[in-house]
Amino acid sequence: MTTGTDTSGAVPVEYRFRAGEGDVGHLIVVFSGFAAPNGYHFAGKSLNGLRANVLWIRDDFDGHYSYYMCRSMNFDIEASVLRLIENTMGQLGLGRDQVSLLGVSKGGSAALYFGLKHGFRNIVTVVPQFLVGSYVRDRAETGRYMLGPDMPPMHVDLLDGAIPELLKRYGAQGHNVYLFTSEADEQYETEISPHLQLFWACENFNLIRTNSQLVRQHGEVSGYNLPLVLGVLSALSDGAVPRLGFVENGQARVDPVQRQQYLAGLRASDALTAVLNKQDIRGNNLLLSGHAFIPGESPHGEFPSVKSLVIEGGGRHWEFPLATTEAKHTYSLYFDRFARDYTDGGFEPEAKTGIPMAGMPGGVFELSVRVASPAEGIDRRTKLVARRPFDIRRPFGGLEISLIGDEQRVRLVRRPVIGHFSQETAFSLEKSWLKDRTLHVEGVFFVHGIEAAAHGHANYYLVLRGAQATYSFRLGMSRKPLAVRPHLRRGDFGTYDFAYFATSGYKGVALTNAHPGDYEVYVSMSTGGSLFTASAGAVTLP
Repeated sequence: MTTGTDTSGAVPVEYRFRAGEGDVGHLIVVFSGFAAPNGYHFAGKSLNGLRANVLWIRDDFDGHYSYYMCRSMNFDIEASVLRLIENTMGQLGLGRDQVSLLGVSKGGSAALYFGLKHGFRNIVTVVPQFLVGSYVRDRAETGRYMLGPDMPPMHVDLLDGAIPELLKRYGAQGHNVYLFTSEADEQYETEISPHLQLFWACENFNLIRTNSQLVRQHGEVSGYNLPLVLGVLSALSDGAVPRLGFVENGQARVDPVQRQQYLAGLRASDALTAVLNKQDIRGNNLLLSGHAFIPGESPHGEFPSVKSLVIEGGGRHWEFPLATTEAKHTYSLYFDRFARDYTDGGFEPEAKTGIPMAGMPGGVFELSVRVASPAEGIDRRTKLVARRPFDIRRPFGGLEISLIGDEQRVRLVRRPVIGHFSQETAFSLEKSWLKDRTLHVEGVFFVHGIEAAAHGHANYYLVLRGAQATYSFRLGMSRKPLAVRPHLRRGDFGTYDFAYFATSGYKGVALTNAHPGDYEVYVSMSTGGSLFTASAGAVTLP
Protein backbone atom coordinates (compact mmCIF):
# COMPACT_ATOMS: atom_id res chain seq x y z
CA MET A 1 0.00 0.00 0.00
CA THR A 2 1.27 3.46 -0.86
CA THR A 3 0.27 6.77 0.70
CA GLY A 4 0.54 10.09 -1.06
CA THR A 5 -0.86 13.51 -1.87
CA ASP A 6 -2.03 14.30 -5.38
CA THR A 7 -1.23 17.90 -6.35
CA SER A 8 -2.27 17.79 -10.00
CA GLY A 9 -5.52 19.64 -9.23
CA ALA A 10 -6.23 23.00 -7.64
CA VAL A 11 -6.48 21.37 -4.19
CA PRO A 12 -4.04 18.75 -2.78
CA VAL A 13 -5.82 15.43 -2.20
CA GLU A 14 -4.50 12.81 0.23
CA TYR A 15 -4.92 9.18 -0.74
CA ARG A 16 -3.84 5.59 -0.25
CA PHE A 17 -3.48 3.08 -3.05
CA ARG A 18 -3.16 -0.69 -3.16
CA ALA A 19 -2.36 -2.40 -6.42
CA GLY A 20 -4.58 -5.25 -7.58
CA GLU A 21 -3.69 -8.89 -7.95
CA GLY A 22 -3.36 -10.93 -11.11
CA ASP A 23 -5.24 -9.77 -14.19
CA VAL A 24 -8.19 -8.13 -12.43
CA GLY A 25 -8.77 -4.92 -14.39
CA HIS A 26 -10.86 -3.01 -11.90
CA LEU A 27 -10.56 -0.07 -9.52
CA ILE A 28 -12.51 0.38 -6.27
CA VAL A 29 -12.63 3.97 -5.04
CA VAL A 30 -13.43 4.36 -1.33
CA PHE A 31 -14.91 7.57 0.09
CA SER A 32 -14.83 7.93 3.88
CA GLY A 33 -17.59 8.79 6.33
CA PHE A 34 -17.38 11.04 9.37
CA ALA A 35 -14.78 10.12 12.00
CA ALA A 36 -13.12 7.48 9.84
CA PRO A 37 -9.98 5.99 11.47
CA ASN A 38 -7.07 8.16 10.30
CA GLY A 39 -9.43 9.60 7.70
CA TYR A 40 -9.96 6.35 5.78
CA HIS A 41 -12.83 3.87 5.93
CA PHE A 42 -12.33 0.20 4.98
CA ALA A 43 -8.55 0.72 5.15
CA GLY A 44 -7.85 -2.12 7.59
CA LYS A 45 -8.27 -5.78 6.75
CA SER A 46 -11.84 -5.53 5.45
CA LEU A 47 -10.92 -5.25 1.76
CA ASN A 48 -7.94 -7.63 1.86
CA GLY A 49 -9.88 -10.42 0.16
CA LEU A 50 -10.63 -8.29 -2.91
CA ARG A 51 -8.27 -8.64 -5.87
CA ALA A 52 -9.07 -5.26 -7.44
CA ASN A 53 -6.98 -2.11 -7.25
CA VAL A 54 -8.19 0.05 -4.36
CA LEU A 55 -7.93 3.83 -4.07
CA TRP A 56 -8.85 5.36 -0.69
CA ILE A 57 -9.43 9.12 -0.75
CA ARG A 58 -9.27 11.19 2.41
CA ASP A 59 -11.85 13.90 2.99
CA ASP A 60 -9.59 16.35 4.81
CA PHE A 61 -9.29 19.80 3.26
CA ASP A 62 -8.01 22.69 5.34
CA GLY A 63 -8.73 20.45 8.34
CA HIS A 64 -12.43 20.11 7.45
CA TYR A 65 -14.85 17.66 5.88
CA SER A 66 -16.25 18.60 2.48
CA TYR A 67 -18.22 15.59 1.21
CA TYR A 68 -15.48 15.68 -1.47
CA MET A 69 -17.48 18.53 -3.02
CA CYS A 70 -16.83 22.13 -2.11
CA ARG A 71 -15.58 24.83 0.20
CA SER A 72 -17.68 28.00 0.39
CA MET A 73 -19.55 26.61 -2.64
CA ASN A 74 -16.36 26.54 -4.73
CA PHE A 75 -16.26 23.05 -6.23
CA ASP A 76 -12.49 22.91 -6.79
CA ILE A 77 -12.34 20.04 -4.28
CA GLU A 78 -14.67 17.97 -6.46
CA ALA A 79 -12.57 18.74 -9.54
CA SER A 80 -9.34 17.77 -7.77
CA VAL A 81 -10.79 14.50 -6.44
CA LEU A 82 -12.07 13.66 -9.92
CA ARG A 83 -8.64 14.37 -11.38
CA LEU A 84 -7.03 11.95 -8.89
CA ILE A 85 -9.51 9.22 -9.84
CA GLU A 86 -9.01 9.82 -13.56
CA ASN A 87 -5.22 9.90 -13.23
CA THR A 88 -5.35 6.56 -11.38
CA MET A 89 -7.61 5.09 -14.06
CA GLY A 90 -5.23 6.31 -16.75
CA GLN A 91 -2.24 4.67 -15.08
CA LEU A 92 -4.18 1.41 -14.87
CA GLY A 93 -5.63 1.67 -18.37
CA LEU A 94 -9.23 1.47 -17.09
CA GLY A 95 -12.49 3.05 -18.22
CA ARG A 96 -15.44 4.24 -16.14
CA ASP A 97 -17.19 0.89 -16.55
CA GLN A 98 -14.29 -0.72 -14.69
CA VAL A 99 -14.61 1.44 -11.60
CA SER A 100 -16.75 0.86 -8.49
CA LEU A 101 -17.39 3.65 -6.00
CA LEU A 102 -17.88 2.68 -2.35
CA GLY A 103 -18.83 4.81 0.63
CA VAL A 104 -20.64 4.84 3.97
CA SER A 105 -22.79 7.74 5.24
CA LYS A 106 -20.94 10.87 4.05
CA GLY A 107 -18.84 8.63 1.84
CA GLY A 108 -22.02 6.99 0.54
CA SER A 109 -23.28 10.40 -0.54
CA ALA A 110 -19.99 11.04 -2.34
CA ALA A 111 -20.20 7.67 -4.11
CA LEU A 112 -23.67 8.54 -5.37
CA TYR A 113 -22.72 12.08 -6.36
CA PHE A 114 -19.54 11.20 -8.24
CA GLY A 115 -21.04 8.09 -9.79
CA LEU A 116 -24.17 9.83 -11.09
CA LYS A 117 -22.52 13.09 -12.15
CA HIS A 118 -19.32 11.76 -13.66
CA GLY A 119 -20.53 8.51 -15.19
CA PHE A 120 -18.91 5.85 -13.01
CA ARG A 121 -21.08 2.83 -13.61
CA ASN A 122 -20.95 0.94 -10.30
CA ILE A 123 -22.10 2.59 -7.09
CA VAL A 124 -22.12 0.80 -3.70
CA THR A 125 -23.57 3.22 -1.15
CA VAL A 126 -24.38 2.53 2.50
CA VAL A 127 -26.75 4.79 4.51
CA PRO A 128 -26.00 7.93 2.45
CA GLN A 129 -27.38 11.39 3.06
CA PHE A 130 -29.35 12.74 0.09
CA LEU A 131 -30.06 16.21 1.55
CA VAL A 132 -26.44 17.19 1.99
CA GLY A 133 -27.06 20.91 2.51
CA SER A 134 -29.51 20.47 5.39
CA TYR A 135 -27.36 17.78 6.96
CA VAL A 136 -24.17 19.86 7.06
CA ARG A 137 -26.08 22.98 8.14
CA ASP A 138 -26.85 21.08 11.35
CA ARG A 139 -23.16 20.23 11.71
CA ALA A 140 -22.07 23.84 11.95
CA GLU A 141 -18.31 23.45 11.49
CA THR A 142 -18.68 21.42 8.30
CA GLY A 143 -21.62 23.56 7.19
CA ARG A 144 -19.71 26.83 7.42
CA TYR A 145 -16.80 25.31 5.52
CA MET A 146 -18.94 23.98 2.68
CA LEU A 147 -21.76 26.55 2.53
CA GLY A 148 -19.91 29.68 3.56
CA PRO A 149 -19.64 31.39 6.95
CA ASP A 150 -23.30 32.49 7.01
CA MET A 151 -24.68 29.22 5.55
CA PRO A 152 -27.29 31.06 3.40
CA PRO A 153 -30.51 29.12 2.64
CA MET A 154 -29.83 29.35 -1.09
CA HIS A 155 -26.60 27.40 -0.66
CA VAL A 156 -28.35 24.86 1.55
CA ASP A 157 -30.95 24.32 -1.16
CA LEU A 158 -28.29 23.92 -3.86
CA LEU A 159 -26.51 21.16 -1.96
CA ASP A 160 -29.82 19.56 -0.97
CA GLY A 161 -30.56 19.19 -4.65
CA ALA A 162 -27.14 18.00 -5.76
CA ILE A 163 -27.95 14.27 -5.65
CA PRO A 164 -31.77 14.32 -6.05
CA GLU A 165 -31.56 16.52 -9.17
CA LEU A 166 -29.12 14.11 -10.80
CA LEU A 167 -31.57 11.29 -10.10
CA LYS A 168 -34.56 13.26 -11.37
CA ARG A 169 -32.69 14.06 -14.56
CA TYR A 170 -31.36 10.60 -15.39
CA GLY A 171 -32.93 8.20 -12.89
CA ALA A 172 -29.51 6.51 -12.56
CA GLN A 173 -29.89 5.04 -16.06
CA GLY A 174 -26.88 2.99 -17.08
CA HIS A 175 -25.67 2.53 -13.52
CA ASN A 176 -25.52 -0.48 -11.22
CA VAL A 177 -26.59 0.92 -7.84
CA TYR A 178 -26.47 -1.06 -4.58
CA LEU A 179 -28.05 0.88 -1.73
CA PHE A 180 -27.72 -0.57 1.79
CA THR A 181 -30.04 0.85 4.43
CA SER A 182 -32.24 0.02 7.42
CA GLU A 183 -35.42 1.44 8.91
CA ALA A 184 -33.57 1.31 12.24
CA ASP A 185 -31.29 4.07 10.90
CA GLU A 186 -32.44 7.29 12.56
CA GLN A 187 -31.87 9.06 9.23
CA TYR A 188 -34.01 6.64 7.19
CA GLU A 189 -37.26 8.66 7.16
CA THR A 190 -35.60 11.91 6.09
CA GLU A 191 -32.70 10.80 3.94
CA ILE A 192 -33.59 7.43 2.40
CA SER A 193 -37.31 6.77 2.19
CA PRO A 194 -38.37 9.96 0.32
CA HIS A 195 -35.76 9.39 -2.40
CA LEU A 196 -36.16 5.71 -3.26
CA GLN A 197 -38.68 6.53 -5.98
CA LEU A 198 -36.01 8.56 -7.81
CA PHE A 199 -34.27 5.35 -8.89
CA TRP A 200 -37.29 4.26 -10.99
CA ALA A 201 -35.39 4.50 -14.29
CA CYS A 202 -32.36 2.51 -13.08
CA GLU A 203 -32.52 -0.93 -14.66
CA ASN A 204 -30.22 -2.42 -12.03
CA PHE A 205 -31.15 -0.67 -8.80
CA ASN A 206 -30.66 -2.93 -5.79
CA LEU A 207 -32.03 -2.09 -2.36
CA ILE A 208 -30.75 -4.08 0.61
CA ARG A 209 -32.76 -3.15 3.70
CA THR A 210 -31.64 -4.65 6.97
CA ASN A 211 -34.15 -5.62 9.64
CA SER A 212 -32.16 -7.21 12.43
CA GLN A 213 -31.88 -7.26 16.22
CA LEU A 214 -28.23 -6.33 15.72
CA VAL A 215 -28.84 -3.11 13.77
CA ARG A 216 -30.37 -0.35 15.83
CA GLN A 217 -28.76 2.80 14.48
CA HIS A 218 -27.10 4.51 11.51
CA GLY A 219 -23.55 3.42 12.27
CA GLU A 220 -24.33 -0.31 12.52
CA VAL A 221 -25.65 -0.90 9.00
CA SER A 222 -22.26 -1.08 7.28
CA GLY A 223 -20.71 -3.56 9.74
CA TYR A 224 -23.69 -5.89 9.56
CA ASN A 225 -23.70 -5.85 5.76
CA LEU A 226 -19.93 -5.98 5.21
CA PRO A 227 -19.91 -9.60 3.90
CA LEU A 228 -22.60 -8.75 1.32
CA VAL A 229 -20.86 -5.49 0.36
CA LEU A 230 -17.63 -7.42 -0.20
CA GLY A 231 -19.48 -10.03 -2.25
CA VAL A 232 -20.94 -7.35 -4.52
CA LEU A 233 -17.55 -5.66 -4.95
CA SER A 234 -15.85 -8.99 -5.65
CA ALA A 235 -18.37 -9.79 -8.37
CA LEU A 236 -18.10 -6.33 -9.92
CA SER A 237 -14.30 -6.59 -9.90
CA ASP A 238 -14.51 -9.74 -12.01
CA GLY A 239 -17.00 -8.22 -14.44
CA ALA A 240 -20.01 -10.11 -13.05
CA VAL A 241 -22.82 -7.66 -12.30
CA PRO A 242 -25.12 -8.88 -9.48
CA ARG A 243 -28.86 -8.25 -9.78
CA LEU A 244 -30.25 -8.51 -6.27
CA GLY A 245 -33.40 -6.43 -6.62
CA PHE A 246 -35.11 -5.72 -3.29
CA VAL A 247 -33.63 -7.71 -0.42
CA GLU A 248 -34.59 -7.56 3.24
CA ASN A 249 -31.98 -9.26 5.38
CA GLY A 250 -31.74 -10.00 9.09
CA GLN A 251 -34.06 -11.71 11.54
CA ALA A 252 -35.95 -9.12 13.53
CA ARG A 253 -38.99 -11.21 14.40
CA VAL A 254 -38.57 -12.61 17.90
CA ASP A 255 -40.93 -14.88 19.84
CA PRO A 256 -41.06 -13.18 23.26
CA VAL A 257 -41.84 -16.43 25.07
CA GLN A 258 -38.89 -18.25 23.51
CA ARG A 259 -36.66 -15.28 24.24
CA GLN A 260 -37.64 -15.16 27.90
CA GLN A 261 -37.20 -18.91 28.36
CA TYR A 262 -33.80 -18.97 26.66
CA LEU A 263 -32.38 -15.97 28.50
CA ALA A 264 -33.74 -17.20 31.85
CA GLY A 265 -32.02 -20.55 31.26
CA LEU A 266 -28.79 -18.78 30.38
CA ARG A 267 -29.05 -16.75 33.59
CA ALA A 268 -29.53 -19.91 35.64
CA SER A 269 -26.46 -21.59 34.13
CA ASP A 270 -22.93 -21.00 35.40
CA ALA A 271 -22.12 -18.58 32.52
CA LEU A 272 -20.12 -15.41 33.15
CA THR A 273 -18.51 -13.02 30.66
CA ALA A 274 -15.32 -11.05 31.40
CA VAL A 275 -13.55 -9.39 28.46
CA LEU A 276 -10.75 -6.83 28.66
CA ASN A 277 -11.01 -3.99 26.12
CA LYS A 278 -8.39 -1.49 27.31
CA GLN A 279 -5.30 -1.98 29.43
CA ASP A 280 -2.21 -0.14 30.59
CA ILE A 281 0.39 -0.05 33.35
CA ARG A 282 1.15 3.24 35.09
CA GLY A 283 3.80 3.09 37.74
CA ASN A 284 2.81 0.22 40.04
CA ASN A 285 -0.88 0.39 39.08
CA LEU A 286 -3.00 -1.51 36.55
CA LEU A 287 -5.52 0.35 34.39
CA LEU A 288 -8.07 -2.17 33.13
CA SER A 289 -11.50 -1.66 31.61
CA GLY A 290 -13.86 -3.88 29.70
CA HIS A 291 -17.07 -5.87 30.00
CA ALA A 292 -18.09 -8.17 32.85
CA PHE A 293 -21.64 -9.37 33.35
CA ILE A 294 -23.86 -12.36 34.05
CA PRO A 295 -25.36 -13.43 30.69
CA GLY A 296 -29.06 -14.00 30.23
CA GLU A 297 -31.96 -12.24 31.85
CA SER A 298 -33.72 -12.74 35.14
CA PRO A 299 -37.48 -13.24 34.78
CA HIS A 300 -37.86 -10.99 37.83
CA GLY A 301 -36.24 -7.88 36.33
CA GLU A 302 -32.88 -6.12 36.58
CA PHE A 303 -30.68 -6.34 39.69
CA PRO A 304 -27.46 -4.51 40.54
CA SER A 305 -24.24 -6.52 40.50
CA VAL A 306 -20.96 -6.28 42.38
CA LYS A 307 -17.68 -6.77 40.50
CA SER A 308 -14.10 -7.36 41.51
CA LEU A 309 -10.74 -8.27 39.96
CA VAL A 310 -8.98 -11.34 41.32
CA ILE A 311 -5.21 -11.76 40.97
CA GLU A 312 -3.76 -15.06 42.10
CA GLY A 313 -0.54 -17.03 41.82
CA GLY A 314 2.07 -18.73 43.95
CA GLY A 315 -0.57 -19.82 46.40
CA ARG A 316 -1.63 -16.23 47.12
CA HIS A 317 -4.78 -14.32 46.28
CA TRP A 318 -5.71 -10.61 46.00
CA GLU A 319 -9.14 -9.16 45.26
CA PHE A 320 -9.82 -5.56 44.22
CA PRO A 321 -13.27 -3.95 43.88
CA LEU A 322 -14.25 -2.71 40.42
CA ALA A 323 -16.58 0.09 39.45
CA THR A 324 -19.56 -0.71 37.22
CA THR A 325 -19.74 1.36 34.03
CA GLU A 326 -22.06 1.76 31.06
CA ALA A 327 -21.50 -0.70 28.22
CA LYS A 328 -22.56 0.03 24.63
CA HIS A 329 -23.38 -2.34 21.78
CA THR A 330 -23.38 -5.42 24.00
CA TYR A 331 -26.45 -6.68 22.14
CA SER A 332 -24.31 -7.21 19.05
CA LEU A 333 -20.93 -7.96 20.62
CA TYR A 334 -22.35 -10.79 22.74
CA PHE A 335 -25.30 -11.92 20.66
CA ASP A 336 -26.44 -15.35 21.81
CA ARG A 337 -29.52 -16.35 19.80
CA PHE A 338 -31.42 -13.31 21.15
CA ALA A 339 -30.17 -9.73 21.42
CA ARG A 340 -29.81 -8.52 24.99
CA ASP A 341 -28.64 -5.17 26.34
CA TYR A 342 -26.18 -5.30 29.23
CA THR A 343 -26.16 -1.55 29.79
CA ASP A 344 -24.35 -1.82 33.14
CA GLY A 345 -22.01 -4.51 31.86
CA GLY A 346 -18.81 -2.46 31.90
CA PHE A 347 -16.07 -2.27 34.50
CA GLU A 348 -13.09 -0.09 35.40
CA PRO A 349 -10.97 0.57 38.51
CA GLU A 350 -12.67 2.43 41.34
CA ALA A 351 -9.85 5.00 41.31
CA LYS A 352 -8.70 6.84 38.19
CA THR A 353 -5.11 6.06 39.15
CA GLY A 354 -5.82 2.36 38.64
CA ILE A 355 -5.54 -0.80 40.71
CA PRO A 356 -2.55 -0.62 43.12
CA MET A 357 -0.12 -3.52 43.28
CA ALA A 358 1.87 -2.22 46.25
CA GLY A 359 3.16 -5.09 48.35
CA MET A 360 2.59 -7.70 45.67
CA PRO A 361 5.67 -9.93 45.32
CA GLY A 362 7.37 -11.07 42.15
CA GLY A 363 5.85 -13.95 40.24
CA VAL A 364 3.41 -14.93 37.53
CA PHE A 365 -0.26 -14.28 38.25
CA GLU A 366 -3.55 -15.11 36.54
CA LEU A 367 -6.34 -12.54 36.35
CA SER A 368 -10.03 -13.31 36.74
CA VAL A 369 -13.20 -11.37 37.40
CA ARG A 370 -15.86 -12.04 40.01
CA VAL A 371 -19.44 -10.84 39.49
CA ALA A 372 -22.13 -11.25 42.11
CA SER A 373 -25.85 -10.46 42.06
CA PRO A 374 -26.81 -10.74 45.75
CA ALA A 375 -30.54 -10.35 45.08
CA GLU A 376 -30.46 -13.41 42.80
CA GLY A 377 -28.07 -15.43 44.96
CA ILE A 378 -25.49 -15.49 42.15
CA ASP A 379 -21.74 -15.30 42.81
CA ARG A 380 -19.48 -16.40 39.92
CA ARG A 381 -15.88 -16.04 38.82
CA THR A 382 -14.28 -16.60 35.42
CA LYS A 383 -10.94 -16.05 33.69
CA LEU A 384 -10.41 -12.59 32.26
CA VAL A 385 -9.72 -12.74 28.52
CA ALA A 386 -8.72 -10.04 26.01
CA ARG A 387 -10.63 -8.85 23.00
CA ARG A 388 -7.30 -8.47 21.17
CA PRO A 389 -3.87 -9.93 21.98
CA PHE A 390 -1.52 -7.53 23.77
CA ASP A 391 1.85 -7.51 25.51
CA ILE A 392 2.63 -4.49 27.70
CA ARG A 393 5.90 -4.25 29.63
CA ARG A 394 6.96 -1.40 31.91
CA PRO A 395 9.87 -0.84 34.32
CA PHE A 396 9.09 0.27 37.85
CA GLY A 397 11.97 0.70 40.25
CA GLY A 398 13.65 -2.68 40.57
CA LEU A 399 10.86 -4.52 38.76
CA GLU A 400 9.65 -5.19 35.25
CA ILE A 401 5.85 -5.37 35.26
CA SER A 402 4.28 -7.17 32.29
CA LEU A 403 0.63 -7.56 31.37
CA ILE A 404 0.06 -10.14 28.64
CA GLY A 405 -3.30 -11.24 27.29
CA ASP A 406 -5.12 -13.01 24.50
CA GLU A 407 -8.45 -14.73 23.92
CA GLN A 408 -7.52 -17.48 26.39
CA ARG A 409 -6.24 -15.62 29.46
CA VAL A 410 -4.61 -12.51 30.94
CA ARG A 411 -1.40 -12.81 32.96
CA LEU A 412 0.53 -10.41 35.17
CA VAL A 413 4.30 -10.96 35.46
CA ARG A 414 6.42 -9.16 38.07
CA ARG A 415 10.13 -9.90 38.00
CA PRO A 416 13.46 -8.14 38.73
CA VAL A 417 14.33 -5.63 36.02
CA ILE A 418 17.96 -6.81 36.14
CA GLY A 419 17.89 -10.15 34.40
CA HIS A 420 20.23 -12.74 32.91
CA PHE A 421 23.83 -11.92 31.93
CA SER A 422 24.27 -14.14 28.90
CA GLN A 423 27.40 -15.05 26.94
CA GLU A 424 25.22 -14.84 23.84
CA THR A 425 24.70 -11.11 24.38
CA ALA A 426 26.20 -8.56 21.99
CA PHE A 427 26.42 -5.24 23.83
CA SER A 428 28.18 -1.98 23.09
CA LEU A 429 27.62 1.35 24.81
CA GLU A 430 28.23 3.70 21.89
CA LYS A 431 27.63 6.98 23.71
CA SER A 432 26.67 8.21 27.19
CA TRP A 433 26.65 11.48 29.11
CA LEU A 434 25.44 12.93 32.41
CA LYS A 435 24.50 16.63 32.48
CA ASP A 436 22.68 18.33 35.35
CA ARG A 437 21.14 15.06 36.53
CA THR A 438 20.06 14.06 33.03
CA LEU A 439 21.57 10.77 31.87
CA HIS A 440 21.78 9.64 28.25
CA VAL A 441 22.82 6.23 26.94
CA GLU A 442 22.71 4.69 23.48
CA GLY A 443 24.21 1.64 21.88
CA VAL A 444 23.84 -1.88 20.52
CA PHE A 445 22.17 -4.70 22.42
CA PHE A 446 20.98 -8.00 21.00
CA VAL A 447 21.19 -11.70 21.78
CA HIS A 448 22.54 -13.99 19.08
CA GLY A 449 19.72 -16.14 17.78
CA ILE A 450 16.94 -13.76 18.86
CA GLU A 451 16.23 -11.59 15.84
CA ALA A 452 15.76 -7.84 16.05
CA ALA A 453 14.32 -7.40 12.57
CA ALA A 454 11.50 -4.98 13.36
CA HIS A 455 10.64 -2.11 15.63
CA GLY A 456 9.11 -3.46 18.82
CA HIS A 457 11.03 -6.74 18.77
CA ALA A 458 11.92 -6.11 22.44
CA ASN A 459 11.68 -3.60 25.28
CA TYR A 460 14.83 -1.84 26.45
CA TYR A 461 15.30 -0.36 29.93
CA LEU A 462 17.88 1.84 31.59
CA VAL A 463 18.48 0.72 35.20
CA LEU A 464 20.34 2.52 37.99
CA ARG A 465 20.97 0.40 41.09
CA GLY A 466 22.20 2.12 44.24
CA ALA A 467 22.51 1.34 47.93
CA GLN A 468 19.21 3.03 48.77
CA ALA A 469 17.05 2.50 45.69
CA THR A 470 16.80 1.21 42.13
CA TYR A 471 15.45 3.38 39.31
CA SER A 472 14.43 2.19 35.88
CA PHE A 473 13.32 3.90 32.67
CA ARG A 474 12.06 2.89 29.25
CA LEU A 475 14.43 3.29 26.31
CA GLY A 476 13.59 3.70 22.66
CA MET A 477 15.00 1.78 19.73
CA SER A 478 15.94 2.63 16.17
CA ARG A 479 17.20 0.96 13.02
CA LYS A 480 20.97 1.34 12.70
CA PRO A 481 22.33 -1.62 10.74
CA LEU A 482 25.76 -0.02 10.28
CA ALA A 483 26.22 0.23 14.05
CA VAL A 484 24.96 -3.31 14.60
CA ARG A 485 26.90 -5.06 11.84
CA PRO A 486 30.37 -5.05 13.55
CA HIS A 487 28.91 -7.09 16.41
CA LEU A 488 27.59 -9.98 14.31
CA ARG A 489 29.24 -13.36 14.60
CA ARG A 490 30.60 -15.01 11.53
CA GLY A 491 28.01 -17.45 10.24
CA ASP A 492 25.09 -15.76 12.00
CA PHE A 493 22.51 -14.96 9.30
CA GLY A 494 19.99 -13.39 11.67
CA THR A 495 18.71 -9.84 11.24
CA TYR A 496 19.43 -7.44 14.12
CA ASP A 497 18.99 -4.07 12.40
CA PHE A 498 16.71 -2.65 15.13
CA ALA A 499 18.97 -3.64 18.02
CA TYR A 500 19.99 -0.05 18.76
CA PHE A 501 18.73 1.49 22.01
CA ALA A 502 18.72 5.11 23.15
CA THR A 503 16.92 7.47 25.49
CA SER A 504 13.85 9.07 23.91
CA GLY A 505 14.85 11.65 21.33
CA TYR A 506 18.47 11.10 22.37
CA LYS A 507 17.74 13.72 25.07
CA GLY A 508 18.42 11.64 28.17
CA VAL A 509 16.24 10.80 31.17
CA ALA A 510 15.74 13.16 34.11
CA LEU A 511 17.04 11.87 37.44
CA THR A 512 15.67 14.81 39.40
CA ASN A 513 14.10 12.70 42.16
CA ALA A 514 16.88 10.14 42.54
CA HIS A 515 18.79 9.99 45.83
CA PRO A 516 22.37 11.32 45.71
CA GLY A 517 25.01 8.61 45.62
CA ASP A 518 26.81 6.03 43.54
CA TYR A 519 24.88 3.85 41.09
CA GLU A 520 25.66 0.86 38.94
CA VAL A 521 24.18 1.37 35.46
CA TYR A 522 22.63 -1.46 33.45
CA VAL A 523 20.69 -1.85 30.22
CA SER A 524 18.07 -4.63 30.11
CA MET A 525 16.35 -6.14 27.09
CA SER A 526 13.01 -7.90 27.56
CA THR A 527 11.77 -10.17 24.77
CA GLY A 528 9.53 -13.23 24.79
CA GLY A 529 9.81 -14.87 28.17
CA SER A 530 13.40 -13.74 28.74
CA LEU A 531 15.05 -10.70 30.28
CA PHE A 532 18.70 -10.07 29.44
CA THR A 533 20.96 -7.48 31.09
CA ALA A 534 24.35 -5.92 30.36
CA SER A 535 26.48 -3.65 32.53
CA ALA A 536 26.83 -0.06 31.30
CA GLY A 537 29.25 1.35 33.88
CA ALA A 538 28.53 3.55 36.87
CA VAL A 539 27.51 7.12 37.69
CA THR A 540 27.56 9.35 40.76
CA LEU A 541 24.66 11.67 41.38
CA PRO A 542 25.45 14.74 43.50
